[in-house]
Amino acid sequence: MTASQAKVMEEAIAVLGAQGAVIVDPADIPSVVDRDPEANFLLWNVCSGADEGRGRDQHCSIAFKYGMKRDFNIWLASLGRSAPVKTLTELRAWNNAHRQAGAIKYGQSNLDVSDEMDVERGRARYETDRAKDLRLPATHGIDEVMKSQRLDALLFPGSSGAGLAARAGYPTVIVPFAFVPNDPTPPFPAGFDAQPAPYGVSFTGTACSEPKLTPSRMRSNRRPAGACRRQVPRRSPKL
Repeated sequence: MTASQAKVMEEAIAVLGAQGAVIVDPADIPSVVDRDPEANFLLWNVCSGADEGRGRDQHCSIAFKYGMKRDFNIWLASLGRSAPVKTLTELRAWNNAHRQAGAIKYGQSNLDVSDEMDVERGRARYETDRAKDLRLPATHGIDEVMKSQRLDALLFPGSSGAGLAARAGYPTVIVPFAFVPNDPTPPFPAGFDAQPAPYGVSFTGTACSEPKLTPSRMRSNRRPAGACRRQVPRRSPKL
C-alpha cells in the first residue's frame, strides 16, 4: 500500500470501531504466511499464457485451462447445428485465419494452452489441482483464520483479497471509501492530468456469508456521527 492508501485503511478501521465492530489485528491467513511451499497460497497460481503450457505447468493449477476446453466444447455441443464452430480447436483456427481483421488483437495464448489439454487423461490432475485450489484459500485460509479468531469478516485494503476469495468461491464486498492520489509507478506521461483515484475497503467471508457482509459494509460507509462516506468525483455531474 502507498502511504495514502494506508491512511485510508486506518480511517476505515476507526469508523468500524466507532460503529461497534470488534477489530482483531493481526489476523494472519494461515496459507498466506505458511512457510511450506506446498501449503502457501501465494506460491500456487493459476496456469495461464504460453509460459505455462504443457510440460511447463507443474508449479501452477491447471483448473482454468482444463475447464476452459472441457466446458467450452460442452457448451458448443449444446448449440447443435447453430454453433458457428464445433470445438475450441476450430475457434482457434478461425481466429488465426482472421488475424488481419482483428479477430485476436491481443493474442489467444490462454486458448492455445487450454486446447493442449487432454480432457480425459488430464482429469486426475485437474481434480488434484482443484482440490488444492480449495484447500489453500478456503480450508487452510479463510475458514481457518475466521474460525480460530471467531471473525464475522476479513477486511482487506482495496481489492487485494479478491483473488483469495474468488479461488475459494467465497464472497467479497468492496466499499468505495475515499480518493487517493493517482501516482502510479512508472508515472503517467508528462502533461497527463491524473485525477484522484477511488479507493475502497473489502469485506470477505466464508461460503454463503453475504448476510453477514452486508451489515459490515453499511458500518464502514458511515462516519461515527452517521455521515455517509461516499464521495462524488469532482468531474461527475450531479444527479
